[in-house]
Amino acid sequence: MDKTKEPTVIHCTTTTTIVNTKTGKTYKDEQERDADVNDPNTGTTMEHIKQDVLVEVSPKSLEVLQRIWKAQNKDDKSKA
Repeated sequence: MDKTKEPTVIHCTTTTTIVNTKTGKTYKDEQERDADVNDPNTGTTMEHIKQDVLVEVSPKSLEVLQRIWKAQNKDDKSKA
């Protein structure tokens, strides 16, 4: 396989926060959210659920991404 075609692995940390926008409750995980949505004693629906994902990229991985983006930008400009 051509080395330039291999996928680049970027190490990062993700944090997911799941909140009921109607009640303000923060769920510990998707299972707790699903239990609340499926509970007939609550009025919670999936429309009440907001999920935020925070992605933290290490400085080293960010440098790798920047090099890739610059190289792609050069290729795009040379094709124009």
